[in-house]
Amino acid sequence: MDRRNFLDLLAKGASLGLLLKLSPLGMLEFVRAQSSITPFQKALLVDKAGNPLKLSSLKPHEPYVFAYPFAATPNILVNVDTELAPVDVKMPDGKNYRWTGGVGKSKSIVAYTSICPHAYSYASPNLGAMGYYKPEGNRGPRMVCCAHLSAFDVAKGGEVKGGPAPHALAAVALEYDAARDEAYAVGFLGNPQFDAFFRAQNQALRDLFRTTARAREEVAKATVIPYTEHTKAPTTCPVLG
Repeated sequence: MDRRNFLDLLAKGASLGLLLKLSPLGMLEFVRAQSSITPFQKALLVDKAGNPLKLSSLKPHEPYVFAYPFAATPNILVNVDTELAPVDVKMPDGKNYRWTGGVGKSKSIVAYTSICPHAYSYASPNLGAMGYYKPEGNRGPRMVCCAHLSAFDVAKGGEVKGGPAPHALAAVALEYDAARDEAYAVGFLGNPQFDAFFRAQNQALRDLFRTTARAREEVAKATVIPYTEHTKAPTTCPVLG
């Protein structure tokens, strides 16, 4: 890595200590991921009391929700209980990227936007259209949007496994502090399509937040709560793929 790239990473918020701890292979993965991240304001994941969330406290296969990077854009956080390796994710426009896999002590924790890239249905407080489905039989863990049955592979960077979604589900880029067992959301891998989401859900978001400005407030700390506490009406549907 040349000096310009190194300084670039520091400018994006990567700590010098983190970089120095990485192996050559880890450094390569980090550089590849950083080049693909769409950055947003860095936000610490916290519990309902406002304390830093300890990732080891996440129960396996129990989905959690946190808003990021805006007050109205919820994401689903889950411990899939198995190590998830980095993978390359293909996009229809050719802008492929490297998903960095799981984080946490067992590299089993991931987060994805709950906004479906097909028609922008999502895990809203009133109706949980997007949800997590734990592995069953030969099928791995999935995120599924019950609006039109788009299914996404949680273990493969959110790649589409079924339904009409045009591309992979965008993943939250998590920066993990192993010494503290804490994590920060720092941006997204893939295409989260926030502008299209705010246009499509404009009236519904105004009903929830009263104003568009409140819906688009940037999150400085991301409060993590169980999925069942976030939405009044979780949905279930068949899992395709």
